[in-house]
Amino acid sequence: MEKKYQIVLMILFFIFLTFLSFLFSPFFHIRDFVFHSRNEINKNELRTNINQFYGDNLLFLNEDDLRSSLLKHNLISSVQIEKAFPSTVHVVIEERRAVAWLKNNNNKLIFSADGIILNEKSLDTELKSPQIEGFPYYFKQGKIVLPSVTEDMLKVLNDLEAEFLAKINKILFQNNVYKLYLKSGIGVNFGRNEQLAEKFAILNSILDNNQETEIDYINLQVVKHPVVKFK
Repeated sequence: MEKKYQIVLMILFFIFLTFLSFLFSPFFHIRDFVFHSRNEINKNELRTNINQFYGDNLLFLNEDDLRSSLLKHNLISSVQIEKAFPSTVHVVIEERRAVAWLKNNNNKLIFSADGIILNEKSLDTELKSPQIEGFPYYFKQGKIVLPSVTEDMLKVLNDLEAEFLAKINKILFQNNVYKLYLKSGIGVNFGRNEQLAEKFAILNSILDNNQETEIDYINLQVVKHPVVKFK
């Protein structure tokens, strides 16, 4: 009886060692990262953020370390990680988008809604985001720090469709009032820093409904009573 018991233990031990050897075998070594994002992100730009994880065992991948490494890239705002056995990591990325730019040292300094500097271009470069003007600012740890009054505006700009955002040429803040200048030449009085999302929705509706009409000026100070002046 004892001999049979010893044989059973040896078989179980052998199975355990085989299983353990399989778990730590190259079969589960990470060989590929697949990135998913709304925009096509350049994988080569992320190479330095993921190189250290190639060859790691997928079963024991430290997801927090990988997430932290990817978040160092200024274009990435959030990361979700999904394991695809035996050797692939799927990374779902939420990218920061350029919502505005400001003139700094004769360049266009492009930034996201949370103030992260995304790029810097020459003044003659055409962009699909508006210039903001009339705000004091300073730099801190790679970010543009703007007055709190701009936070609501930047959040709303971040939620706008890219096609609509590209229509706005400049946003001027003066005497506690927002004024917008569209690339079509239309001026828009936005009024004070309130009901911004509603004002943008009304502006988009006015532009869509008057594509064949020349507009000179729009006043959205009072949301319930928008004023449109035609040429």
